[in-house]
Amino acid sequence: MMSIQVDFHSLADRFRVWARTFRGSITLFSLVGLLLVPLSGNEYITIILVTAMIYSIFAASWDFLAGFAGQVSFGHAAFFGISGYFTAAFVDFVGTHWIIALFIGAGYAVLFSLLIGIPCLRLKGPYLALGTLAFSLILWNLFLTGTWLGGTEGISGLPSIGNIFAIFYIIAAFMVGSLVSMRAIVDSRLGTILKSIRDDETCADASGINTTVYKLIAFMISGFFAGIAGALFVLNTRAVNPAVFQTLYSFYAIIMAAIGGMVTIYGSVIGAFLFTVLSELLRPLAAAAVLIFAAVLILIIRFADEGVMNPFLERVQDLWDLIRRR
Repeated sequence: MMSIQVDFHSLADRFRVWARTFRGSITLFSLVGLLLVPLSGNEYITIILVTAMIYSIFAASWDFLAGFAGQVSFGHAAFFGISGYFTAAFVDFVGTHWIIALFIGAGYAVLFSLLIGIPCLRLKGPYLALGTLAFSLILWNLFLTGTWLGGTEGISGLPSIGNIFAIFYIIAAFMVGSLVSMRAIVDSRLGTILKSIRDDETCADASGINTTVYKLIAFMISGFFAGIAGALFVLNTRAVNPAVFQTLYSFYAIIMAAIGGMVTIYGSVIGAFLFTVLSELLRPLAAAAVLIFAAVLILIIRFADEGVMNPFLERVQDLWDLIRRR
């Protein structure tokens, strides 16, 4: 049985070292700036940022699975939607407190990640991606045509977990906790094993690593955090319907991770915020917005194939070093 041991003293030391670096300082400065936004009292901006933070967790969960474990999924909306539905069901039908319901929903997402992962991990490459996509589409059709959990209308009228500013700080706490947790896993022994499977599965298998078990663990971890995002999404919107299983949500996560930078975890935050803000700015343009948004994405992917986070930070650091020398 594999055990994951966490050396908290080592983590604290690493955090202090990281906080003194340029990237660490920029990250902490940006986080403080983000947390100060609700103090302006602007509800519109706060609502947009809440959505971006939820998407950050969702995109990072996909990046964990695809970027670090090498298991590309086109059906990540399955975990997002299942968690959202069960969270809403426990809150609305059972009367469970939203925090407990959130983790119950994430637990169901882990269960479904196993149910999806066991058959799909027999596939590789594009077949794995298409296999996960098939499961997501199956769930969409089941909830769309079925009569359970609200049928086509879904579940609505969930109780609010607070005003928009309280929700902002709740989701910010979940975002920071989720991202730090995923980054800690990536930097642990488990993360090293997952990266070895990603780089050369045959070699990892030959060295005695049970690649199937570890890939399932990656699916479960990714499903858990995607479930956290799905539960927060439903608690924020106070409703859920079969649309959460649509392929569009799966590709949202892929696009956000690609914009921010694959194999970074934190790049998903940049991607999610850029994606959400740009979508909101282009929304009044209706149909033309799709073409403009597509063109912007193509330009980003064409000229920043590693995402925008690393090149941007490198340029800022060069500028900072130049200012300091003067």
